[in-house]
Amino acid sequence: MKKILLTFVLLAFFIAAKSQTNVSIKEVVNHVGKEVTLCDSVYSARSMESLSLLNLGGKFPKEVITVVVFKSDRDKFEKEPVTLFENKRICVIGKVTLYKEKLQIVVNDPKQIKLN
Repeated sequence: MKKILLTFVLLAFFIAAKSQTNVSIKEVVNHVGKEVTLCDSVYSARSMESLSLLNLGGKFPKEVITVVVFKSDRDKFEKEPVTLFENKRICVIGKVTLYKEKLQIVVNDPKQIKLN
């Protein structure tokens, strides 16, 4: 029984890993609704009362995509995400979505963002 359970867990892990696609900043627009890994520089960032924004692919308002961390998730980070990642190269894992016709990835766990 343990072997069957272990096989199932490993299979689920490989399926989840495979469903995540590494994409470049130029091709992220083609992956709306999909889980991706995206690596790029944080060109500009802003912290507001309700959220933190990290802009990739260009400075606001010409960013390609924005990484969003809501206030409810900021305490999970060792420091404010803007302080940690502004002007640095990062890799972010998450689902590409649209908000007001702009690309975004919402991050709710620090493990979703790594310095690159």
